[in-house]
Amino acid sequence: MANDQEEYNTEKKDESVTEEVTENKPVENTKDDTKTEETKETLEPTKELLEQIKDQIEFYFGNVNMQRDKFLTEQIKLDEGWIPLSVMLNFNMLATMTTDCDVIVKSLESSELIEVSEDKKKIRRSLKFPLPTYNEEYRKAQEAKTVYMKGFPLENMNIQKLKTYFNQYEAYENIVMRKYLDKDKTLHFKGSIYLQFKTLDDAKTFMARKSVKYNGSELIRKWAADYNAERASEKEERKQRIQEARNKKTEAALKDSKSIDNVHLPKGAIIHMKGMPEDCTRNIIRSHIDVFSVPIAYIHFESGDKEAWIRFQEENSAKTVLDNLPNNMIRIEGADVTCRVLENEEEQKYLDEVKKYISDLRQRHKNRSESKKNRTGHKGGRKRPATSPADHEPTKTAAVE
Repeated sequence: MANDQEEYNTEKKDESVTEEVTENKPVENTKDDTKTEETKETLEPTKELLEQIKDQIEFYFGNVNMQRDKFLTEQIKLDEGWIPLSVMLNFNMLATMTTDCDVIVKSLESSELIEVSEDKKKIRRSLKFPLPTYNEEYRKAQEAKTVYMKGFPLENMNIQKLKTYFNQYEAYENIVMRKYLDKDKTLHFKGSIYLQFKTLDDAKTFMARKSVKYNGSELIRKWAADYNAERASEKEERKQRIQEARNKKTEAALKDSKSIDNVHLPKGAIIHMKGMPEDCTRNIIRSHIDVFSVPIAYIHFESGDKEAWIRFQEENSAKTVLDNLPNNMIRIEGADVTCRVLENEEEQKYLDEVKKYISDLRQRHKNRSESKKNRTGHKGGRKRPATSPADHEPTKTAAVE
């Protein structure tokens, strides 16, 4: 049997990416090629160990791993495919099984895939089994004999347990443990795997079984192609829902901007505030103004600013608020904030910039929609829609101290 690959989820979205597991990556070899008393096997290797070593090496040189293993791909170009055993011992998983080159050679005596050099110091993939062309046709053929399975324990599960379990079934070529990274960058098993069989007939025989259980629990089985199609469909549906939500937000923003743009903005409805306290927010300002029961259209303020502008919905409502403020002052978070009503040219300048912002917003959205339609033949896209006029106001230069 072959060794495994593990599937990592490196994003918060529901996407899994297959990568080579750490145990298969080469590390610096600190061991001498010459057998020493410390590294020599003191006992005759068991048949089980020899089989595991053979499986591991056949995995390294197998179609699945060679498709993605850049290190081995480069190594086989150096000496007609021959790889020194000293290089092979740089692979963690193999090194945990044995560091004795004689044991490795012995394990490969029954292998059809791997050849051993005459001096027994090198190995290579047999020339009888040339690597396939890794194209779309190959990918589909591999997917066709792959099964998705779910229902394994989330804890205390490893690849060796899975290999031992699946040895009772049809011959398989690869096991992918699906995993994800949590916020602490720690890998966790999802409880599901991809199991790739050696042949399509083996996969069909396995899928034809009435029941497959692990520790008494029935496992969910699907063809990988069907499962991947379901995932792709779900992903597309999520994208559509997100886009629909964005479109609705944009439509609401445009509707709001259109209604405001076509209606005369109320005069006498803007208060300028000066001397804002540290750590002030729009919500804090709103909580102090709401007590006057005057509808607010927008609060123009960013955290850290020393000034703020409040635009009300009703004509002359700013004066109504100001008349209720002793000495035109309001106490906010321990600070005395000075308030005044924008009037005449200063007020008109501010209102003109509000109208200009709304007009620009509508034009930007129109241009973006037309551009996307020209590129894709339909409206929509991935960029964020224009922000609602309720989220922005003109620059602070609109009002003068």
